[in-house]
Amino acid sequence: MVASEERGLPGLNETGMGRFDRQAGRSSRYPGSQQPQIALLEARKWALSELTAAGFSEEEAIDNIDFLLTGALKVNYGMLRANLTRVMPAWLAERWPTWMAALIKKRPAQYVIGEAPFYGRDFLVDERVLIPRPETELLVDWVLQDLKADSNALNGYRLLDIGTGSGAIALTLAGERPDLTVTAADISREALAVAWENRKRLGLTERVTLVESDLLAAFSGERFDIIVSNPPYIRRDGQAEMDESVLAYEPDLALYADHDGLALYERMAAQLPDHLTENGRAYFEIGYDQGAALVTLFKTALPTASVELKKDLAGLDRMIRVELHGNETL
Repeated sequence: MVASEERGLPGLNETGMGRFDRQAGRSSRYPGSQQPQIALLEARKWALSELTAAGFSEEEAIDNIDFLLTGALKVNYGMLRANLTRVMPAWLAERWPTWMAALIKKRPAQYVIGEAPFYGRDFLVDERVLIPRPETELLVDWVLQDLKADSNALNGYRLLDIGTGSGAIALTLAGERPDLTVTAADISREALAVAWENRKRLGLTERVTLVESDLLAAFSGERFDIIVSNPPYIRRDGQAEMDESVLAYEPDLALYADHDGLALYERMAAQLPDHLTENGRAYFEIGYDQGAALVTLFKTALPTASVELKKDLAGLDRMIRVELHGNETL
């Protein structure tokens, strides 16, 4: 498996590789071996030097380095710090200069290693999908809290995740609630290919259905008890507020929407009565400055629906729930 991964690696940064080889050679405890050995601590120091020289702050550099080390070695941060004197595995030492070169080019660490943590699970990610964010875990929490309080949910609710990307939301909810029947949809076949891999990896192939769809277009005549979505919601002119790595690497299709970022919410608001069951609920992640506009949007489209905003840990509007009542679905 390692060999097949190595064949897919990008070309090594020769300057960085040379410096790393010299550092590895100096720290080798096995001078007679063909492959110089370097302790994790020394590899970490070398990486910190490379990244700070390239303009990273020390805090940002350490965050990236330790994310890659814990992810590659499948250990938590405490275990990493307790084992820094151990020798770095040869396969990781070979990749290490390449990974630092990628970080210097502003490639997100999650894409460098090919994984991102989300709700206690590791999801495969690359430039075909957005990187799952911690704030989206709060959206999952909200859905799960409501399900726990809803005795009817035990009868087996149908749930649809629109714009699934890597599948993080749909697969997490399926994993947390085996009683759910889950469908995950995306307009991008490339994104669905990543979700397919994650579904297989997490052992949820029989429990989660993947569908290519432009929002709700593929679900004519179908209704769901819960619809959840983290749609594109960034304004077309909103790039000044965005991180350079997001602009350079994450897919535009999953980021931007017209009408000040509200276009997809407008389309879904109009379609919810045809696709939610009586008293069904829809949950959306939103931009921090879109809360008031979206309350108005959903209230206008669905006058008798209950609409509630929820804030993230920074106190910013980040989620909205729309709960229909019987007459909305007629």
